[in-house]
Amino acid sequence: MPALPLPLDVMCGLANEASLLPRIRMAIAVVAQEVFAEASDTPGTLMRWNLAKTVLSPTPAQAAGMAVGIVCSPPMLAAAAGTGATDPATMAAAITDDQILDAIRAGWNAVAGIRPDTAAQVQETTT
Repeated sequence: MPALPLPLDVMCGLANEASLLPRIRMAIAVVAQEVFAEASDTPGTLMRWNLAKTVLSPTPAQAAGMAVGIVCSPPMLAAAAGTGATDPATMAAAITDDQILDAIRAGWNAVAGIRPDTAAQVQETTT
């Protein structure tokens, strides 16, 4: 397994960064709206839709809970590590809105409880 680009305590600080959490809350709501607009034959649609319904207006606690996984996404870790800083606010400022949205989109199925192999099987049977 490759080494982490940041120490765990630095990643923890980033996941709890006050300037990042509101952005994560908004991004969760944006992705929830995208899920509502998906075709009904999207693999895992019921579980994806139920998650979207649950987090459409994400609470601070939901955003904080999801922030841990979101911060661990490779593009976000790379952006944070690329600053050369360990200050959470500095690292958070280097993370783009698109990186946050992409991390949430990439993790949506896992948070919804859809196994990767199950989603692939559903896709194969519907195409």
